[in-house]
Amino acid sequence: MSARTDGRPDRGKKGETTRGPGEGRTRRIAAHAVKRPARRPRDAAATAERILQAAIEEFAAHGYVGARIDAIARRADANMRMLYHYYGSKEALYIKVLEVVFHDIRLQEAELNLKRLAPMAAMEKLFDFTYHHFSSNPLFIRILTSENLLGAEQLKKTPVVSTISSPLMQAIGEVLQRGTAEGVFREALDPLQIYVTMVALSYFHISNAPTLSHLFSADLTDPAWREARRRHASELLKAYLARPHPQTPDD
Repeated sequence: MSARTDGRPDRGKKGETTRGPGEGRTRRIAAHAVKRPARRPRDAAATAERILQAAIEEFAAHGYVGARIDAIARRADANMRMLYHYYGSKEALYIKVLEVVFHDIRLQEAELNLKRLAPMAAMEKLFDFTYHHFSSNPLFIRILTSENLLGAEQLKKTPVVSTISSPLMQAIGEVLQRGTAEGVFREALDPLQIYVTMVALSYFHISNAPTLSHLFSADLTDPAWREARRRHASELLKAYLARPHPQTPDD
């Protein structure tokens, strides 16, 4: 077919238009682009959670001072803009980490439902939980140690942790009073003293495991050693809580 000279495109069969070079390919690409599914929006909650978990790891590894925001973003596979959008600043993110790790332990303590147990069983259950929580959460211990080195500087900036800790002291106090009234526990037991004792028995051998293991040629990270330690500490605690037997003339 000869080319037309009147400026209108040639037609082949009826209804068909002869396209210029590349014209059909361009239209096919355009059509394909239109059919491409839209990109899924980011899951904001999942992104914020990834950033938070990455922050827990980074602050546990390097402390508040040594932790880097860019390292947290990389761990979370997020960019800096997103991190600042969700948490505002390094300090605000660190405070959120403190609130989250303490909320986690307080929530699990509340789920023990101590008031439904006999007094000694309740205190034994609380101790076992505390011991295992420290053993299975090394990041919590590192964050706690780091914040203590800072004099609880950042912890003092949030009322959340103190607020969620108050019910624990109340629950322990009620169990101790019940135990004393039933003649199971000794008199005048202080809830805070008892809880600090529980934490000390659950925490010290973990936070000092490297030095103690070296000094005494023992592996304080060995599961068998730690289970023996748990039984030992539990017996110590129960022996102190128990009401002393009255002395007899033969004693």
